[in-house]
Amino acid sequence: MAFQLSASKYIRNNKRTCFVLIIALGLTFMAMYVVNYLMMVTNESFAPVCLEMPKKITYANLSAETLGVDTENIPEDEQSEAVKKARNDTLEKIKKIDGVRNAYYTQVLNADYSAVLGRIGYEFPLVDPEVIPEILDHMGAKLEDGRMPSGAGEILCDTVIMKNNNLSIGDWFLERGYGKAFKVVGTLSSEFRFCIGTPNQYNNTGWYFVILTDTEHSDFGKIAGELGIKTSELDTIDDVNGYRDFYRNEVENVTEGVIFAVLLVVMIFLAISVLVAYISFMRNRMNEYCMYTSIGYSKREVYGMIMREMAIIFGSGILLGVICSAIGMWLMDLLLIHPQGLISSWWYPKHFASIIAALIAIVGVLQIPILIMVHNVRTIDRIED
Repeated sequence: MAFQLSASKYIRNNKRTCFVLIIALGLTFMAMYVVNYLMMVTNESFAPVCLEMPKKITYANLSAETLGVDTENIPEDEQSEAVKKARNDTLEKIKKIDGVRNAYYTQVLNADYSAVLGRIGYEFPLVDPEVIPEILDHMGAKLEDGRMPSGAGEILCDTVIMKNNNLSIGDWFLERGYGKAFKVVGTLSSEFRFCIGTPNQYNNTGWYFVILTDTEHSDFGKIAGELGIKTSELDTIDDVNGYRDFYRNEVENVTEGVIFAVLLVVMIFLAISVLVAYISFMRNRMNEYCMYTSIGYSKREVYGMIMREMAIIFGSGILLGVICSAIGMWLMDLLLIHPQGLISSWWYPKHFASIIAALIAIVGVLQIPILIMVHNVRTIDRIED
C-alpha cells in the first residue's frame, strides 16, 4: 500500500472523545507526580537537620554505669557527688580529643519542624550567653535580626523554624509546650535549622553532653572508643548515626511507602478506566477497521495505526500532565511550601521514570484487547460470516 493509515485523522474527527482521555491521563499524571512532590518535600526539608547538622554537633546523655560509677556499692547520699565528679572528668577528657572543638554538659530544648508528612523534634543547647558566639561560629550560624541573648530563657531561633512555627521576635518559644519560659530575642540564618538559647531554671528536655565535633568524630562511638567507655541501652546518643537511621527508617521509608501506595491505587483505577475506554473505542470502530482491510490494508497496518493513535494520546496526556504538574508545584511553593519554611524540588527522575513505566505497563495490558480486536477484523464481504 502506498500510503500509511493516518493516526491523527480519527483524533481530529473525534476531538471531544480523545481530549477527554488526554485530560484524564494528564490529570492522573499530575496527581501522581504532585503527591510524590509533596511527600518528597518532607525528605528535602528534614535532610539538613537529620543528615548535615549531626556532622557538627553531638548530644549524649550517659548513664552513671557508663560513666564508671558503681551505684550499687556507693552509699545513696554519695552517689550524686560521685556521678557529678565522673561527669566532669568525662567532659574534660572529651574536650582534649582531637577533632572536638569544645564540649559542654548543659540543658537542652527541642525545636519543632513540621513538614507535609509528619514532624520532627531535635535538640539544641541552652548555655551561658558568653558561650553562644563560639557555638554559632562552629555551626556557621549568623544573627540575622534582633539581638544576642543576655538574660535567662532567651532564644535565638532559625528563620526557617520561625516561619514553620509562625513565630516572631518577642514571642514565647513554643508556648504550647514550654509555656512562658523562653522568649525569642533574635533570628539566625543557619544551613542546619540551628537554634540556641540560655537556660531558665529547670525548664528543659534533659541534660546532655553537647559536643562540637568535626565530621570524623560526629560518630559518638569514635569518641567513646577514645575515652575507653562502652555505651549501653541506658544511654541516649543523638549523633550522626542515630539521626541517619532515624531519617532512613522514619522519614524516607514512610514517604516511599506512601508514594508507592498512592501510585499503585491510582494506576489500578487508571488501568481499568483506560481499558474500558479503549475497548469501547475499538468496538465502535470495528466497521472502520473492516473497511481498511477491504481496500487492501493489512491487519498489521491497522494495528500500527491503533498504536500510533495511542502514542499520540498518551504522549499528549503526559505532556499535559508535566505542564499541569509544574503549574501546581509552582502554586504550592508560592502559597504553602516556602511560607512554611520548607524545601522543595521539582525534578525527581526516579519517580518520573516510575510513572512513565506504569503508563507503559498500561499500554502493555491494552495489547491484549487490541490484538484480539485486530485478529477479529474481517473484510466487508465477510462481515456477515
